[in-house]
Amino acid sequence: MTRPLRLAALLLSLAPAVQAQEAAVLAEYWTNNGSLPPQYAWQTGVTIRADGSLTLTHCKGYQEGPACTTRHGRVPPEALTSITAAAEASGLAVKPARETEMPIVGGGQTGGRVVLEGGEALLIPQPAEADAARVAGVLSAIRAAIPARLHRFLQD
Repeated sequence: MTRPLRLAALLLSLAPAVQAQEAAVLAEYWTNNGSLPPQYAWQTGVTIRADGSLTLTHCKGYQEGPACTTRHGRVPPEALTSITAAAEASGLAVKPARETEMPIVGGGQTGGRVVLEGGEALLIPQPAEADAARVAGVLSAIRAAIPARLHRFLQD
């Protein structure tokens, strides 16, 4: 498993246990600043549910627990629709993006997924050039849905 995927798995494991009354996950978005010494490293995971609830977990370093903070927010219905429309238009659920043949080593990465009725659009962090625009369009729709007050957790 590549380092970005391990970080994504870590972030997803930090989210609270899904309870029966919670709405289904619509989208997940994760980002990090790459492989750095622990005092400089960070990663953020965002879960957006079909009912518009949002959970953001931001971790500093490579440890769970006190190094992580969780924030909550709401996503308006029109932003949920935009995410779904972008994912459907991308065709990623039907024709997944291929990974690049020349992966970048080091540096931050961003990825995610959108759950659709007909499958899942996986948003890989380093898609092949032919697929990059499709992935970027969906990631952009997810990021635009995240409340502006939380954007500080999505960058250095």
